[in-house]
Amino acid sequence: MRHALPLALAVVLAAPAGAQTCDSPVGPIESCVVGAWIGSSTIPEAMERAMRAMPENVRANFNDFGRPVAMIIYEDGFFETFPMGANGNAVFEDDDGNVTRVEMNAQTITSAGYLTAMGGMLDICHLPGGAGGLTGEMTVTTSDGSATMPLAPPPGPQSFNPVITYTCSGNSMQQMVALPAPLGTITYDLARVPLSAFPEEMRDRVEDLPTD
Repeated sequence: MRHALPLALAVVLAAPAGAQTCDSPVGPIESCVVGAWIGSSTIPEAMERAMRAMPENVRANFNDFGRPVAMIIYEDGFFETFPMGANGNAVFEDDDGNVTRVEMNAQTITSAGYLTAMGGMLDICHLPGGAGGLTGEMTVTTSDGSATMPLAPPPGPQSFNPVITYTCSGNSMQQMVALPAPLGTITYDLARVPLSAFPEEMRDRVEDLPTD
């Protein structure tokens, strides 16, 4: 049990949100969501909430996880996200006093695809190979020693497709992603910025993502 929780955590963290695969526009898009966006998310709070729901006594710090958030949405619904930090640490203590420490040093992988946004509902499909996920490593330390494992997206298509709602007004957008308990709903608060705030990113580069 001492290793089961950190290993389960690694699987959850590395898994990208599942969605359909597509390589062309899929539906209507509200003009308000089009643009370049930078903001923050409630991922740190959700991660710490998930840690507290585990059976062990857990102390966790994920303050730097998922901040900042950055993405560009084009007029035809094409979108791309930018890598963000995914560092964190947690300490697990079971009923016998055994302590397990977990340290994660990672970042998200660029995701890209097409989205439909209309009437407060946002649906996403990814380019083949563009579903994102995490890359980096996790170190687990117990009284028996330390082990470091890589973090990588799981192979094959992912079937989970969360419900995403949004509100958009002027230069502000909020996205709410409903995830299973104990993570719960994650909120992204985004502000519109000039495209020049990003380094030059060419669509051809993103559409050439590998398919495996």
